[in-house]
Parts: sequence; C-alpha cells; structure tokens
Amino acid sequence: MLEVMTPMGTMLSVPEHLAEDLPYFPGKGSPGAIEDACAFYNEHGYVVLRGLVSSHLCAHVRSIYATTARGCRVPMLRQRNMQYERNKFNSDGFLENPIFNIQDLGSRQLSVFRKAVLDILTQIEVADVVAALLEARQTKVIQSMFFEAPTGTWAHQDSYYQDSASKLGMMVGGWFALEDIDANAGRFYVCPGSHKSELLVRNEGDCNFATGHDCYRQTMLDRMREQAVDVAAPFLGAGDVLFWNSLTIHGSFTAGRSGLSRMSVTAHYLDDTDSMLQFHSRIRRQKNTKHNNMTVSLLHDQDKLRNRLIRELAFRLPRTYFAARRIALRAVLACRSI
Repeated sequence: MLEVMTPMGTMLSVPEHLAEDLPYFPGKGSPGAIEDACAFYNEHGYVVLRGLVSSHLCAHVRSIYATTARGCRVPMLRQRNMQYERNKFNSDGFLENPIFNIQDLGSRQLSVFRKAVLDILTQIEVADVVAALLEARQTKVIQSMFFEAPTGTWAHQDSYYQDSASKLGMMVGGWFALEDIDANAGRFYVCPGSHKSELLVRNEGDCNFATGHDCYRQTMLDRMREQAVDVAAPFLGAGDVLFWNSLTIHGSFTAGRSGLSRMSVTAHYLDDTDSMLQFHSRIRRQKNTKHNNMTVSLLHDQDKLRNRLIRELAFRLPRTYFAARRIALRAVLACRSI
C-alpha cells in the first residue's frame, strides 16, 4: 500500500497491486455480475468492472494516439481550461493538456484516433453496463476526455458542470484505464456514499462557474471535511473501468513521482431519451451521431466550418475568446432552470 494525502489532509492507503484491493466485479463472463455491480453502485455511488475492455483495444488506442494525435499540430479543446491549444508535453514527454470531447475532433487529421476511442466508449459490453446503471433501454455518450500525463483534479461533483435534465444524479461517468495505473501516477479517487449525502454544491451565487469557480472548489472541500467523507482510490489495470454517479465526489491525486503516465479516457453517459443539463442552468442542445449503434452527442463538431473558424479565433485570440465566453456564461447562469 502507498500512503497518500487526501484533499482533506487525511492519509489514505492506496493499493499498489490488484491483490491489495477489493475484487469488485468481473466485466465479462460472470452471470449476475452486472446486477451485483448495479447494487454496489446504488449503495456506494461508484463501481469498478475488471477487464471490461479488452487489452487489445487498450493497446490499439495507445498505438493510434502515438502515431496520430500525439504529433498533430491542430489546436484541440482542452479539459483543464476549455481553451483551444496545441499539444503540450511535460518534462517526461507525456501530454499534459488533456483533450476534451474526442468525438468532436475533425476527420481530416484525427478520424482514426477518434474512432479508436469511440470503439471503446460505445462497445456493447460498456453499453450494457451503462444501461443497467441508468436503468435505461439505450444510452448515449455526451462528453469524453483523453489523458496521458498525471494532472491532478480537484474534488468535485460532475453535476456542477453537467448532469441529467430529467433528474440530478442520473448521469454516469466512466474512467477507462488504458494501461496499468501506478499508485504514484495520480490515482483516480471517489468518496463512497457521497452521492446520497447533503453535499451538493449548486452552481449559483458565490459558487457560480463564471466568476466563482475557486469558491466552489473551496466550498466542496469544506463540506467534505464537515461530513468526514471516506475516500477510495481503487487499483485500475488496463481494461478496468470505474463508473460513478454524477453526484459522487471524486477527483485525482497529483503524481507522487516523475516518469509516470496514466493513459486513460473518461466519458459521461445519459439515457438516450434524456438531455444534458449544463451548470444547473440550461438544457444544452447537442447534435447527435451514431457509433456502434450508440448515440454520440457533439458540442463543437470540428467537421463543421463554423466550428473550425471559432477554433481558429479562440486559438489566435485566447484572451478575447475567454472574455467573450465569460460574458456568455454569466448570461446563462443568470437564467437558472432548476
């Protein structure tokens, strides 16, 4: 076990090997495994499916990334700051600005990488698990991200950024390990049971996303300390997937040492009949496509000329773009829907 400090300042024993962790649930070949996984998810707000994605598919994404997206010079939208940037690499040579919404990437340069990632996010085994967790007939991908370098992510609930329009907590996130994740590589963590407690921080007032994101992050930590929430950071090997509820508090630790990657993909899913609620304030309409018979929603489709022009403006004039975006966000957050 590796001792790691949590955001609350407490110490946590993080499993370094599979044998040190809970077995959780097999992703394939075990009758009743999905039903048992759903019961665990409903109780704890998260669940791990071991080997849900084949090692072949994981290796394929790693290979395609190395030969296509890694060397691509096209600006892409980034998870950390929602800015259009070219790839940046840390001192160890790993991508340090994670890619946001792989499904939006343009076909000309990145169609092969986009397809490889979506093949994982929409494969039938994943679709079956997500549908069971959401108690839905069919589901859709509404958002995705790609990570390579350990980045460290603040404690948060996805609901603050996006959730189900039908009912808060009816969105599922999935963290897909594309390689064995070292305990020192910024392990993903969750707070078991936090989806059922009174910990929701709404996107409003001093904690609004447009001007109060720092306040939100501090308020989230304060509530975690007040409630003395538990923290779990499961061992995740290549092909393992951790699913969590949109109200479950989670994040990732900073790297414990250099020289480590944590190649992974994150996705968020809704019932196919549902819509995305953004910032607790508006229904965000999305155009849809299909991949492996699953609906995939687009926000900034780079195959559209209009979106490519916006990308170029945002990349070349980031301050102007950011200022305009903040004004738009203030207008959106002034019109709460629920």
